[in-house]
Amino acid sequence: VLITGGTSGIGRAVALGLMRLNADVIVTSRSQERADEAAESLRSECSSGSARGLSVDTGDHRSVRDLISTVIATTDHLDVLINNAGALTDQYETDDSGMELTLSSHLVGPYILTTGLKDHMTTGGRVLWMSSGGMYTQGLDVSKIEMSKDDYKGAIAYARAKRGQVELAALLGPRWAPDVVMHTMHPGWVDTPGVDAGLPGFGKIMGPTLRTADQGADTMVWLAATGGRDAKAGSFFLDRRPRGTSYLPGTETTPAERQRLVDWLDDVADRSADGT
Repeated sequence: VLITGGTSGIGRAVALGLMRLNADVIVTSRSQERADEAAESLRSECSSGSARGLSVDTGDHRSVRDLISTVIATTDHLDVLINNAGALTDQYETDDSGMELTLSSHLVGPYILTTGLKDHMTTGGRVLWMSSGGMYTQGLDVSKIEMSKDDYKGAIAYARAKRGQVELAALLGPRWAPDVVMHTMHPGWVDTPGVDAGLPGFGKIMGPTLRTADQGADTMVWLAATGGRDAKAGSFFLDRRPRGTSYLPGTETTPAERQRLVDWLDDVADRSADGT
């Protein structure tokens, strides 16, 4: 199992939960040292399974491709890929190519990772995305998916990227099935440092309704272990159940717009690979 951003918060709880099911887990951080420390901590806490650390910055697409090469070179196969890494920030930043960083690190980088590892996955392997219920506030409009410095709002950029994950899985899930099982999920609102940093005051407002990291990880561990049982490919889960993806007017997505998203991602990935 490869879990991006698996060194703290929900990602670490997912790693620990899967190790308890005897999984061999790779956790990533932008820092190799931090990844190694997290793996050591996981091994000390759990006697079953195994853990090792690798470095990747999902907003640095060269780094993503390096991770792909390392995973392929050092493993016989991959059973589960969990795209979990990411953060919500109010500060406008860009990656090395000039793309807004929230979009780059939550959607583009993970897409490159997913497509790059697809052929390394076992038949019936799972690709799972840690999305967010925040995506309910935004529809998918590929022409507006990237925010500029002038109109940037962290919560909206995050929600658009998470909407992109959900719609990407809705399109690719059925196409890749049954060779690859793909789903997205919402962990619920979890009390993590990332929430506090990205949404100041949110924790105080939500108070006791916030979940623990273990509670937020539960559905992801279940999806990794079961593949979602008989759920429709590309489903969006909360609390082990498929849920609707659009409730607010104007947030529905057409198959054509999903395809437009994949075409755009392929174009960005190709240009990134060429260094342009």
